[in-house]
Amino acid sequence: MRCSSCGFKQSLQPSDLSDPTSIVCSGPGCENTFSAKEGLKHAIVSDNDFMAWCFISDTMISGQDAITIGTAKEIRLEAPLKAAKKVFIMQVTPLEPGILAYFEHKFIPPDNLIILSSGANDIVGTECQVKWVVYADTKGERKEAWREYLQRAKESLINEDYQSAIVEAEIAVEVTIAAVLWELLTKRKKLAEDVAEWILNKVQAASERVKRVAELAIGKKISDINPIVYKSWVRDVAQKRNRIVHQGETATKEDAISAIEAAFEFIWLLLELIGRHPVKVES
Repeated sequence: MRCSSCGFKQSLQPSDLSDPTSIVCSGPGCENTFSAKEGLKHAIVSDNDFMAWCFISDTMISGQDAITIGTAKEIRLEAPLKAAKKVFIMQVTPLEPGILAYFEHKFIPPDNLIILSSGANDIVGTECQVKWVVYADTKGERKEAWREYLQRAKESLINEDYQSAIVEAEIAVEVTIAAVLWELLTKRKKLAEDVAEWILNKVQAASERVKRVAELAIGKKISDINPIVYKSWVRDVAQKRNRIVHQGETATKEDAISAIEAAFEFIWLLLELIGRHPVKVES
């Protein structure tokens, strides 16, 4: 996380998540307090390309190589990839004023990146340095389903498919509700797995699960824990998703951003009920 006050960049530690909304900057002479939760929420819906693709890929591989204009450069990546989601190529060596070089890429699974270069006749054969960044998936399905669906929502937002972004955000919430309630029923309430399964099968609507099943599991409705976060999920995600699916309602970029932010906040709230956080840090 980078401090907005002094610019110092620090890595989150497990102890920071005891109060993720009030982290003190460890930069020299700076005591600015910031919220990891707010920072992550804004990062998820950021228009910044480099920030955006981090959320829909599990790996970033980068490097710098010499490219001869007019040729193809084959680069062997350090790890086999399932899919290359996005490739950025940036020219480092300046050419003559007004002279441009053009770069394209082709990814050949599992680990070959080919950079194709072209330009005017007078620069063909000229060598220049380029930096490249590959955002990719190296794994198969992720262990936590909500991360997969929230990443799909982000990808739909990038691709300007705002209706799908909202639908995926709601699915992310619903799979989290199911997983959290299952853990609460079986581990906190000590119910047998077949009993917990019967309860969740009887109450399948997400709106009812966060009321009736949550009340059974922890003695209160989710809406009683944080009414503001709960209402934002209902208004910006659940109800909007229902109108899109059942009435064909359209959605704007602002609608999609609000839905993803609200879903992220609600997922964080749900995970806190079982002592978890959506942030992964190294101990």
